[in-house]
Amino acid sequence: MLLVENCFHWIGFHITRHLLEKGYSIDGVDDLETEKKEHLSLFVGRHNAFRHYQTMSELSEQHYNVIIRIQDHRLRLGGGRSVTVKLPFIFGEWMPIVNNSESDSRQENMPFDLDAYLRGAVYIDDLVQCLGQWIEASQLPAVMEVRSADGPHLEGGQLENYVYVRNNRPVLENAEKVKRHYQRYQSFY
Repeated sequence: MLLVENCFHWIGFHITRHLLEKGYSIDGVDDLETEKKEHLSLFVGRHNAFRHYQTMSELSEQHYNVIIRIQDHRLRLGGGRSVTVKLPFIFGEWMPIVNNSESDSRQENMPFDLDAYLRGAVYIDDLVQCLGQWIEASQLPAVMEVRSADGPHLEGGQLENYVYVRNNRPVLENAEKVKRHYQRYQSFY
């Protein structure tokens, strides 16, 4: 049994969906404070291996093999261990789209044309596949830093703490997929 906090945060949603597809039983905690979170809950809420709780206080005393907490630019894996996973720029369907211009089209503000983005971004589905492996691993360092395999590799330091994630498709191809998703479901963003 796994616990996912912030399970309808856009990253938490992808984690929850992936783990359910892999056969895990999930307790998810999120307060459904936004219409977007409510929409995302409909994708997994009826799965027979998923139970939703509005708050942590609703949970009964239960032992979880792994607890996954989604925080700003980090995942925390708890349960029998404590691991902090520092994330690079993650992109994917349902990511927040920031509108910081006078343009009516929020799609134009997606950073898919920036060189640094193209070198360092990791697509969410590639990240959650790695997360499945980390959950099953018997030993992990206390801190892991995720990087894109397409980005610059670090030299020196504690290299055993770096995890390089390979994008299974070119970043631009995945970026176009996210843009099409945004165009199709724009009213839910």
